[in-house]
Amino acid sequence: MTQWSKRDELRETLHMMLSHHPPSLFGHCLRVSFRGRSLYLCSRCTGIYTGIGLGIVVLFLIGFPREPSWLWFFLALAIGFATVVDWISQRLTPRKTTNLIRVGTGFLSGVSLATILYLGNLVYMVVALVVMGLTIGGVGYIEEKRRRVQKDPATGDTR
Repeated sequence: MTQWSKRDELRETLHMMLSHHPPSLFGHCLRVSFRGRSLYLCSRCTGIYTGIGLGIVVLFLIGFPREPSWLWFFLALAIGFATVVDWISQRLTPRKTTNLIRVGTGFLSGVSLATILYLGNLVYMVVALVVMGLTIGGVGYIEEKRRRVQKDPATGDTR
């Protein structure tokens, strides 16, 4: 068993924060090269972080109206749903998207999250987190259920 150094742990932590994809899925990442080294950034997360950052700055700079807050909240949820549709369709169907679509839908989701943060309503923030958690959990449940009913190719039995 190989022992990891602190440097190895730091590299793995940075990899998981920036990419969180195994090398076989680096096609879902944006590759940034510098001095012969490559850094992989998750396409969707890059869009989300960019959308949050730019969204917050723009909303404050233009003095975006916060009322009616319920309307802005529901519009933000609807716009952010583009990411959910893209991600779910990729996880549960044979459909594959491009990094441009991942970055674009991620950006929309980031702007939506920035809007919800800008509204400053704790209930809206909690509802958004619950919706995100239920979506991720629901997809995980469906994927696990599919794995259990897959047939063993050798025997034809279901697992």
